[in-house]
Amino acid sequence: MIWIGKHQLVGISAAAFSLALGTAFAPTDVRAEDDVLVMAATGGSYQNLMKEHIFDPFTEETGIKVVFVSGSIGERWAKIEAMTNAGNFEWDLMESGAGDIFNPARTKFLENLGENCAKVPKAYTDGLPTTCAEYGVLVGVGSTQLTVNTDAFGASYPTTWKDFWDVETYPGPRALQNFGSPWRVLVGALTADGVSKEDLFPLDLDRAFAKLDEIKPQIQLWWNSGDQIQRAFREEEVTFGMIWGTRLAFLKQEGVPLKPLWDGATLNEAHWVVFKDGPHKDVALKFLNWLYDNPQAQYNFTVAGSISPATKSAVEFFKPEEQVDQPGHPDNVGGILPVDYKYLADNHEAILERWNTWLAN
Repeated sequence: MIWIGKHQLVGISAAAFSLALGTAFAPTDVRAEDDVLVMAATGGSYQNLMKEHIFDPFTEETGIKVVFVSGSIGERWAKIEAMTNAGNFEWDLMESGAGDIFNPARTKFLENLGENCAKVPKAYTDGLPTTCAEYGVLVGVGSTQLTVNTDAFGASYPTTWKDFWDVETYPGPRALQNFGSPWRVLVGALTADGVSKEDLFPLDLDRAFAKLDEIKPQIQLWWNSGDQIQRAFREEEVTFGMIWGTRLAFLKQEGVPLKPLWDGATLNEAHWVVFKDGPHKDVALKFLNWLYDNPQAQYNFTVAGSISPATKSAVEFFKPEEQVDQPGHPDNVGGILPVDYKYLADNHEAILERWNTWLAN
């Protein structure tokens, strides 16, 4: 069973699913080229940010062109499985979802970077404690948090997950995530129900879904891409909901009156991963080494996206005023929830199956 947003595709194989995604993932036809890198990303504003501040400078310096393929997280993993099964792998590099590098069902597609990231050594020597991992490296640390349109609520706007459930005091159209990794919504439900930070894991699924039953009728949008939730807030289709910090930054730059709520936020520790069957795997590793040798590029990217950088060298570029909306700022970090990624990886399939069943009913 495969889901795209709220839509269920029953009895469809991964290979057939990849055909259904043909408009999102057009064939790249670059496997035989040496000076090319195929990057799987989210599309939209965030992809443009990566291109402008990271990939364009890389191409200018090295002459290696970068080809993007775009789709939601769930769509990309389905395509990865389909390409592997067909023996026709086209991609080299991807920004994975948080926790993917701890999930054996996903790491089987990824290049092992070696002890202390031996294949990308500066991710270890210059990186912060979580930058280097066996199957991926961090470029920056973003956030997912509840956000409110302050014009819609006025001075007495909601500030917590508990308030998200209080539709009488804070009426308005709401939005939550749905893209194949529902744990953030479950964590939010437990937080709204009074579970402390220290007791969130292992997740009490019965309690979480019982709490979600209360709010389900009030959710106008179950979003599965950054562009989708960005557009919904811009057009005031929703006034209260979850959003990625980078997308929030873009909207604030447009003048949309949004306020991030750091109480109950989670980090987006999305790792950049190299595919072990990628046709240009060596180019992907060359790119990552170039990136970690260029803290200025890391800074340009992270400051533009309101992301905290993942290396000590890049952190040194930041001015204090540029860190106000970043998850690492002292005023924000206290509200961030701890996450047990190992638990989530071990229980991913069971959690996702229960989520899909609940959402369909």
